Amino acid sequence: MSEGENGRAQDRAALRAAIDKADASLVQMLVERRRLAEALGALKAGDGALVRDVERERAVLDRAAALGREAGLDEAFVEKLFQLVIDDSLRRQRAGLDARVRTATLNEAKVAYLGGPGSYSQFAADAHFAGRYSAVMPVIQRDFGGIFQAVERGEADYGFAPIENTTTGGIVEVYDLLRDTRLKIAGEHHYRVEHCIVGKAHDLGTVRTVLGHPQALRQSQRFFARHPELVTRAVSSSTEALNEALTGKPDVAAVAGRDAARLFGLNVIDDSASDHPENYTRFVALAIDPQPASPLLPCKTSLVLITSDSSGSLVSALDGFRKEGVNLTKLESRPIAGKPWQQMFFLDLEGHEEHDNVARALENLLQHAVSVHSFGSYGSDRLAPASSARS
Repeated sequence: MSEGENGRAQDRAALRAAIDKADASLVQMLVERRRLAEALGALKAGDGALVRDVERERAVLDRAAALGREAGLDEAFVEKLFQLVIDDSLRRQRAGLDARVRTATLNEAKVAYLGGPGSYSQFAADAHFAGRYSAVMPVIQRDFGGIFQAVERGEADYGFAPIENTTTGGIVEVYDLLRDTRLKIAGEHHYRVEHCIVGKAHDLGTVRTVLGHPQALRQSQRFFARHPELVTRAVSSSTEALNEALTGKPDVAAVAGRDAARLFGLNVIDDSASDHPENYTRFVALAIDPQPASPLLPCKTSLVLITSDSSGSLVSALDGFRKEGVNLTKLESRPIAGKPWQQMFFLDLEGHEEHDNVARALENLLQHAVSVHSFGSYGSDRLAPASSARS
């Protein structure tokens, strides 16, 4: 190495060390900001103030964007960064105020979910309960019915089940189980699913069989249509698919995520298996009679209702939500077993049962519905960003 090259290498090393130091300072500043935000959240809760203050969020974003502009930074970049910081703060406050099982001394939560290590349910459950309990003790189940039964029998504190996906829609097996359960919804989690083809092979050309959970295969139909040489086989969970890819021949692969491939020591053969890049699965946490979420949280309330078969009964039942300004985020129909051509409706709305406008809308609903069953109010996982005044 010449003297000039050696000098440039030293300069690069010095700059990288300075960047590492700046990164460490940035992380410590984020930790301090989180601490201050949590202290403010505790004061707000003590005063009975709402967790979310959209006007304050807009002011924070505007101020950060202005400071960035003065410093020569791109305003959109700064706003996106601070929106992530605000979202982190809201998630942590929600974790402390969301619905939860009525056990004051519980530090570890026993959670029943589908599959096992490497499953999407495992990663989603770990993320959802991270701010709520010190650890998650998995109670692994082979099917959705087992999740509900484990909680109902007291074998688990929570069930954690996928209920809908942005690509394939509602998961009917879970809706049908909800219809007859006494469990309540104690929280929700939106998990981004990035399907990959993983296995021992290094390229797709050597793969002949791909295993996956039926939902994962359904969410990757376009990929397999482009690769008709691949034979797909449905298995009970992503964990089973990963195990077979690990122990089988190199021509066997699985549909799973990057984290799962890393956990099992498998290669990511192709990372484009998802039909859509923005593929999210919504999970719900289920428990027996959980302590309700605080009305100070941005909440959802979930119901199932049956209306009479008279003309306009559904419109009349739902009209109270329009009048009270309550936003409905989901309305899904399911057949009623034993009653051909009659439907029940699963409904999600924004707001808490204790909020005055929601209570009035629910009172109107009761007047026009044959039956209404509430799954409770719980913290919303996805909140519309408080875009800055510049937007």
